Amino acid sequence: MDCLATAIGSLPHREVEKAWTIVLNNLPEVPIWPQLPKRSFRENMYIQYSENLPCILCDEEAERIFFDTTADVEPHLEKFYQRYLDQDIDYFKISEDYSAGLGSDLECRIQSCILHSRSNPKFIKGHITGPISFGLTITDENHKAIIYHPQLFDAVVKGLAMKALWQVSRFKELNLPTIIFIDEPYLAAFGSAYVNLSKEEVITPLNEVIETIKEAGFKPGTSFKPGTGFKPGTSFKLGSNNVLVGIHCCANTDWGMLMETKVDIINFDAYGFISNLALYPEELAVFLNRGGLLAWGIVPSSDEVVKENVETLLKRFEEGIELLAGKGIQKELLLKKLFITPSCGTGSLSEDIAERVFRLTFEVTNQIKKKG
Repeated sequence: MDCLATAIGSLPHREVEKAWTIVLNNLPEVPIWPQLPKRSFRENMYIQYSENLPCILCDEEAERIFFDTTADVEPHLEKFYQRYLDQDIDYFKISEDYSAGLGSDLECRIQSCILHSRSNPKFIKGHITGPISFGLTITDENHKAIIYHPQLFDAVVKGLAMKALWQVSRFKELNLPTIIFIDEPYLAAFGSAYVNLSKEEVITPLNEVIETIKEAGFKPGTSFKPGTGFKPGTSFKLGSNNVLVGIHCCANTDWGMLMETKVDIINFDAYGFISNLALYPEELAVFLNRGGLLAWGIVPSSDEVVKENVETLLKRFEEGIELLAGKGIQKELLLKKLFITPSCGTGSLSEDIAERVFRLTFEVTNQIKKKG
């Protein structure tokens, strides 16, 4: 069984070195770059990806960003789209001011992991805030969600996709295949009065981001194909320059809708919402059969983790497998290749609790491997 541990992104630490130590010690096969929202307002998951978006204003004193639509937006959009059409990757970078964890010493940190950790990295994982969550959270100057400004929202979608491409470009220097997660917490409200969007209005921007990432990351003749995830029977491989794209939602959502996208990995809160995923057996079977993978957020990213241990979480995971198998999903598909993650980011937790979350993620993954 191929089972790898990774995480969502955020940690509560303010010291970059400490955060990286936790990452490399507990996610030796799929390390993430750490988001540190308590270190700086700019590392908030929405602010972090806002650099160089057209008409964006950042008020650090008020800790707010918004799109200023009072002036002529056309020159800003023209400049933005020219950079986009030119594929000017560096224009869309995430600077160290916005992400200390993606500093210039990234390569040295990963090489240190290869030399000294418990296992060699098989992937490196990056992340962006998803277009739906960004578009519903960030507003104009009048507090109207930017998703309802078609021109600016189109720029948001393309800008976020380019932020992901910049990460892919950066990680290629490490000679490691890349995973990019699209973090979509707002999708937990899909279908409610708070999110007045159709399924198509969700799927279309998500697919644009996914396709943009994949077109840059895949090379002809490799064992990974765009839109198909892993070919059945293949293993996680080291040394490829390919990209897998995942979607993370930290609560319940319309999982069938997400499985209709071109995503490779669905990361779900398996600790609290496995029964909700089980409501979509037909869609899940299609997703897994086309090569899709599940990332099980089985370790709670909350104070609940204090009452859990490896045995209790392993039991919950095994019960989840049995539940899905009871719905007609082949166990072989569920267990062939999977990821274990925390249920969400840990940036809002205390450092001690967050470190326990990461440690249990590592230990549960090892136990699943041993049993497999």
